[in-house]
Amino acid sequence: MQKELLLAIGDDRAASYNLRFLKDTFDSFCDLRLTLFYAAPRSALWDRQEAGLPLSDEAADQIVAHNKDRGKKALEDARRWIMDIAGCDGENLRTKVVHSRLGTARELIAEAREGLYDALILGRRGFSWFEEIFENSVCHELLWQDIDFPIWVCKRPPQVPHQNVLLCLDGSEPALRMADHAGYMLAQEPRQSFTLFHVAQTGYADVRSSRIFEEALAILGEHGIPEERMDIKMVTGRNPVKAILKEARAGHYAAVAVGRRGTGSQTRMENLFPSTVSVNLLRQLQETALWISK
Repeated sequence: MQKELLLAIGDDRAASYNLRFLKDTFDSFCDLRLTLFYAAPRSALWDRQEAGLPLSDEAADQIVAHNKDRGKKALEDARRWIMDIAGCDGENLRTKVVHSRLGTARELIAEAREGLYDALILGRRGFSWFEEIFENSVCHELLWQDIDFPIWVCKRPPQVPHQNVLLCLDGSEPALRMADHAGYMLAQEPRQSFTLFHVAQTGYADVRSSRIFEEALAILGEHGIPEERMDIKMVTGRNPVKAILKEARAGHYAAVAVGRRGTGSQTRMENLFPSTVSVNLLRQLQETALWISK
């Protein structure tokens, strides 16, 4: 089945990270159905209108035209990269520009839901800890929204492309949904294998580990993934984020795949918030994409 992906396109260099990740990961890159989506930033025009302040028709037209031109250029650059660099014929490409009134994150959510895409793919540059405190990035904001689709956050690509997926399992339903999603997306990509990874608490015999691995193995098997493309690894530690980051660096994985929520989320209110694992991985992963399930 042909995969359909929504790619967020922007004006900075990080916007191309998602394209480069897909090209490095999928041998069938040109067969993917891609929607290149540009949300023109919310401008002072909307703020003035909502505040009841006057704005001439000429000024309004200039702002809209400027944003539209910026969006067209960004999309054309992405399209040219796909055709000239990746060598695709462009038949599976679609472009879309919207003038954001809701904010970029909510525009992306609305499009992802309406289009029923297999995943939303974004690029994200790295931040220092000081910058991160003040950065309200689209990627970070999406984690705090009530999403019902997978998100891929692509970091700066390494000089030598990484391979394989570190599938992080904690026994939660979101983690199993991620296993299903990853298996579906990469079943026909024989270069990519899966390491099923579980962090057990130090000092406790994790009797759930066998069940956790068995459930994920069964899901991947349903997608026709052979045993030689699957590996199992369990470590012990009190800090899952540190364990995942250590394994990601050592294994040079293309992606780390996690559930948005962990096993600790019990109440309806808690289910609305991302786990500290997914938030910290978003901030700390370098040169490795982060896949997050609903």
